[in-house]
Amino acid sequence: MTTIQLLHPAVSINTRAAASPIFIPIAQPAHGNGHGHLNRREAGLPSLSKLGGDLLVASRMQRVIWPLLPLLTLAGFVVIYIRHLYLLLPLIFLVHFLISVTFTHDVLHGAAGFKPRTTEWVLFGMSLLLLESGHAFRQAHLHHHSHCLEENDFEGSPARMRFLQALAIGPLYLVKHWRHAYGLAKSQQQKRWMLVELFIPVLFLIMAIMLSSITMAPLIYFIFMWLGSCLYPITTAWLPHFRPSNALLGQARSLRGKIIPALLCNLSYHLEHHLYPQVPSYNLPRLAEKLDPYFEKLGVSLLHVV
Repeated sequence: MTTIQLLHPAVSINTRAAASPIFIPIAQPAHGNGHGHLNRREAGLPSLSKLGGDLLVASRMQRVIWPLLPLLTLAGFVVIYIRHLYLLLPLIFLVHFLISVTFTHDVLHGAAGFKPRTTEWVLFGMSLLLLESGHAFRQAHLHHHSHCLEENDFEGSPARMRFLQALAIGPLYLVKHWRHAYGLAKSQQQKRWMLVELFIPVLFLIMAIMLSSITMAPLIYFIFMWLGSCLYPITTAWLPHFRPSNALLGQARSLRGKIIPALLCNLSYHLEHHLYPQVPSYNLPRLAEKLDPYFEKLGVSLLHVV
């Protein structure tokens, strides 16, 4: 089987306004938050090359199928709606949302193997599917990695809230998330991408309302995607970062198992992801196995499920 290595130490963003590329660093050490840093060097963890370069390798099938899965699950929604299997709509949307978010997450970290220019357009394409700004997602998320749980880490801020508080900010979360990301962006090109993507959900909603007399499918799609985004504060911050400890590597959790992590598209390996963000999501279980001896020596607490 042919394999392809994904080498993306940083996401390169080319802009016409600048003579040289702009690089967004990935997973730099966080400081000043009063908790143990999510920094593999401070923890004495090995480099990715020492753990094994195979963690950055994707098979040809993975390179082909992974980008197609969001479109295949979207097609699943269309088929289910046309066949009037409405009780299956929540299930197909859950799968579609999880896969789309996970794939976008790999793309923004440079873990999907795309070239920099292609990455910009893939993020835009995923903005159309997720009805949110892919470039804002990248800007705020990479900031979260480099300033995890610090004062200006908006994405991680729900971890400092109670569960109901984090749940309550969900309806307006994407608006505030976009505003935070736009304020962080220093490249005018990136700001233009975000501005264009800001209007995608607005225009989609207008179109969905106009078509509602003919079909409710677009409006249903909008509602489900919006409901999914309302859970971002819980799923991306509260659950993986709630009550961080002062222990080394105590800022994030790792949920281990075979079934539940697989159903969550391996997003439950949150600690491993923060330490080695360039590893594609489908290789995170193998990364976790290689880190087990190191975590045991460091006394890292792991939660095991089925």
